[in-house]
Amino acid sequence: MHAWRIAKKIHALDRQGTGARLAGGRWNSLGVPCIYAGLTPEIAAMEMLVHTGNFLPKDLVLALCSLPDEGKLYRRCAVQNLPVGWDALPSSTEAVAFGDEFLLARSHLGMIVPSAVMPEAFNIIVNPAHPAFASVAIEIVRPFEFDSRLRI
Repeated sequence: MHAWRIAKKIHALDRQGTGARLAGGRWNSLGVPCIYAGLTPEIAAMEMLVHTGNFLPKDLVLALCSLPDEGKLYRRCAVQNLPVGWDALPSSTEAVAFGDEFLLARSHLGMIVPSAVMPEAFNIIVNPAHPAFASVAIEIVRPFEFDSRLRI
């Protein structure tokens, strides 16, 4: 299975889930590490775009995460099985608790969830604490730059 990240070059190959651990996110609280990725490069770009603020960063790369293809390693979550407010802005405490429970259980390598940006697309929350994470490869594919027309 492939997943995609757009990140600053300095952080793109992080295998510890440091950014999410330090900042928290939709599916994790502060102190709980994970790696957020999209199942397509397009949703990875949209996710990064909504988090860039008023400027487009210049030091980004497109990274490919190669994950084991074993279906039992992943928990797939349909919208109807997610907590109320999972797509709220900012994220709901219920979504964070749901994600923390998943991550701390360490029963799956990844949780596949709809994107709050576009629920028809999917993200994966990768758990670096799961034993199968040792077989995950992350590589930088190329430099990534947003089209300047996306911001004024």
